[in-house]
Amino acid sequence: MITLYGSPISPFYNKVKIALIEKGVNYEEVLAPPSQEEPFLAKSPMGKIPYVEVNGHPIAESAVILEWLEDAYPTASLLPPTPNGRARARELATLLDQYAFGSCKPLIDHLLFQAPLSEDSRGAALAGIERALAAMVRRRASESTWLAGDCFGYADISAAAILPALSFASRRLGSQDLVAQLPGLPAYLDQLRQRPSVARAWADRDAQLATLLAGHNG
Repeated sequence: MITLYGSPISPFYNKVKIALIEKGVNYEEVLAPPSQEEPFLAKSPMGKIPYVEVNGHPIAESAVILEWLEDAYPTASLLPPTPNGRARARELATLLDQYAFGSCKPLIDHLLFQAPLSEDSRGAALAGIERALAAMVRRRASESTWLAGDCFGYADISAAAILPALSFASRRLGSQDLVAQLPGLPAYLDQLRQRPSVARAWADRDAQLATLLAGHNG
């Protein structure tokens, strides 16, 4: 049994959750916030979520967990069959995880956790999101069903986890939804929504987000 620790609010938690569902792996979820307490650091050395326990063995970092899943459950592969295809999938996932969400994080921290946000930081974050999304669109495999080819996989899992956060933050703190304005992305989001793994992760995320925002307004 695999136990997934974290919160549906975290895009990186949702990456692992979608991959687990796609792989058809039995798992259970345990809500856990990030922590710098020693017992937590013994499971996730940087104190971040998500992490998983596999028969008592902890594995941290969402990208590492996905790679472990690919090794441990090679059927229902989440990577293209060729080296070039795999490189493209990993590259697209990196653009989304590191650059798009990395730029967005100050906005998310402000919206969800009331972290300070200067006007300069807000502008830099929105510009960074826009640049990363443009890079993703340029790098997307042309005339393919999914981001990196004809099969749903790594890049699409990152997109399913990250794009809603970018949309939410840019709508709330920018002049427009930066995801919706890019050609082809609204249709791609509709396509993601039809995927059962994504629909489940989004529903759980929306429920948790609604609870958090209601607490802020209460």
